[in-house]
Amino acid sequence: MKKNILLLSILSLIGACSTLPIEREHAEPKSENSKQAMDHENDFFVARKGISDGYEFIFHVMPAPEGEGFSRVDYHLMVSIEKNGKPLDNLNVYSEVKHPDGTAQPKAKMMRMGHWYMTVYNLSHEQGRHWMTVSFEADGRVYSSGVYYPERTHP
Repeated sequence: MKKNILLLSILSLIGACSTLPIEREHAEPKSENSKQAMDHENDFFVARKGISDGYEFIFHVMPAPEGEGFSRVDYHLMVSIEKNGKPLDNLNVYSEVKHPDGTAQPKAKMMRMGHWYMTVYNLSHEQGRHWMTVSFEADGRVYSSGVYYPERTHP
């Protein structure tokens, strides 16, 4: 029963994230094929990062719901990987995070949930930006991309 409630919570978060517009541009230099948005009221982050060979990473970072074994220090990192606009759900996707205090959590395989890959990180380390990277292998080549969370704030 608890697993069903957790799964429903996660699927609700995915649905909420899929309706978030990805419009806001930042002054921070980045590639032309990258867009980021932050929904400050709902406290989740979305970034689309294009990479070579038609692949695109879509990052969602959001607080995990309290209860069901999660606390307010836990955040879900969810990633969808598309090739030529179509989601891929047959990959082995790995993620890792480097915290602002210099510590890192080692590379770990992400759990597949439909067209999404998910993991949970504790982001309660010292204040600052966490560097989150995701990678996978396809056709004998490794592809990777990353985002900072929270986004860079500009004065």
